[in-house]
Amino acid sequence: MTLALGQVIWIAVKPVIRIYFIVGTGFVLARFNILSVEATRAVSDIVITALLPMLAFSKIVQNIEIGDIKNVGIICLTSFMLFGAGLVAAMVVRRVLPVPRKWQGGILAGGLFPNINDLPIVYLQSMDQGLVFTPEEASKGVANVIIFVAMFLVCLFNLGGFRLIEADFTYEDEENASGREEKEGLGSPAASLVRERGAGEPRPLSVEELESIPTRDSANTLPTGGEHAEGGNVRPAVPVQLAGPPLSQWNTGLSSVSSFRRRDSMASTMRSIDLRSMPPQGITDLIREYSNVDQFGKRLSAPEAFHGAGPYGEMGSHATPAATQRSLTRIITSEAAVHKEDIEASGSTLPPWLRRFPLTKHVVFFLKNCLRPCSVSLILALVIAFIPWLKALFVTTPNAPRIPNAPDELPPLSFLLDFTSYIGAASVPFGLMLLGATLGRLRFGNLHPGFWKAALVLVLFRLIALPIIGILWSEALVKFKWVNWEDDKMLLFVIVLSWSLPTMTSIIYFTATYTPINALDTTQMDCASFFLMLQYPILTVSLPFVVTYFLKVKLDV
Repeated sequence: MTLALGQVIWIAVKPVIRIYFIVGTGFVLARFNILSVEATRAVSDIVITALLPMLAFSKIVQNIEIGDIKNVGIICLTSFMLFGAGLVAAMVVRRVLPVPRKWQGGILAGGLFPNINDLPIVYLQSMDQGLVFTPEEASKGVANVIIFVAMFLVCLFNLGGFRLIEADFTYEDEENASGREEKEGLGSPAASLVRERGAGEPRPLSVEELESIPTRDSANTLPTGGEHAEGGNVRPAVPVQLAGPPLSQWNTGLSSVSSFRRRDSMASTMRSIDLRSMPPQGITDLIREYSNVDQFGKRLSAPEAFHGAGPYGEMGSHATPAATQRSLTRIITSEAAVHKEDIEASGSTLPPWLRRFPLTKHVVFFLKNCLRPCSVSLILALVIAFIPWLKALFVTTPNAPRIPNAPDELPPLSFLLDFTSYIGAASVPFGLMLLGATLGRLRFGNLHPGFWKAALVLVLFRLIALPIIGILWSEALVKFKWVNWEDDKMLLFVIVLSWSLPTMTSIIYFTATYTPINALDTTQMDCASFFLMLQYPILTVSLPFVVTYFLKVKLDV
């Protein structure tokens, strides 16, 4: 059945409306501090550790089979081409247009990694009414998208793509800063406590010692109570301002600890419901929640600091098994909590002769990231999908061997698919609401002169030129006789859709992770915010246009 042009346009526009309504819901929840930055991070971790793995497992087991191995290979090849094209474009833009020196790697990450998770899935699920695709075809399309997601995760985490963002950050030199603090804070109470403890002790100040340090207000005033005036009368206590240099050096010497105490105090006295009567949280709050380094670039580890371990207690060649376990848990359960030190520390528990090989740490780091829940779920699902007798335990297919059913006349392990499908369905709406909450908090200050030109050119390339390349690539696949328009139209549609997406939202989370809490220069966050905010207004036009063209001209619906 051939559809009218107006019908095709509406089919292409309707999913965009759905997407922006869900994104708008997240925006509103963030403005009322219901979806606070703490809640945003918690929900994000739930999505990547539970919801998305469940969705991946259910869709792949149900919709992928041994005959789809060729399609999986095509998706992997297309992924590398997509990421490579974006990277080359970003390199050209960085070369010929003004880009801040502090965002040289960030713009490469912005061109390299698309938002290839929630957007295409919700788009496909909005088109399963039978006019263009059947529900079965849409489900298989979601499975294809998840394989794209797997390639995205491999490039971002396993292969160290996050280092592009981290490389933009240069931190203070600890030795020079220590010398400056020693000169400036020689007579400060904090310095005297450190001297009393001994210069050779790396252990930080205890809680009791921290509480004994006067605050800025109390340190700048001196009560003179108890002084006897002439005639034996006692003068009332009067605060007297102390002369001398300000106590700003305390912020440098104890910035990490004071920041933690301030946040811990706020968290212990303010309930989540109290946040709703306060002004909306902004980009500063997002940095406060995600920031994982101090001004020297060392990982913040406040709980360990209070228990006597340094911030690098889990790093180094002599890392303990417990520290290694903590590091692994952090890597596999968080979206944006990896650093270059994790690569350096990988394999630290291996025998010395094995650590001598240059690639050992990189191989171990690669394998560590394969333990992420989504990676484990994907590998397990593909193994089940490609082995017919295993697949028959979950679903009934024409080519599967006959296995006795459960009492309800369904495959014996079908209840696992019911469980994963039910929970995994929440992944997409939660992901889009998190996108809306993040966009609602983005702000940017004074941009580098002319940077808007570089950002606009790269955005136009990503949302206009890349979709054209994607359509040409789909035609090439048909020409090579790897696929055909009749049997593989869903695969071809997913390929074109994947070439039409904006930059990943995680670029904001990674940038916040590497930004110190008290950073005065936030060039990286300003650039990332402007670059991401620029894309979604254009997406409302570019994505429906590409879909309309592909459906009407290429698929001839």
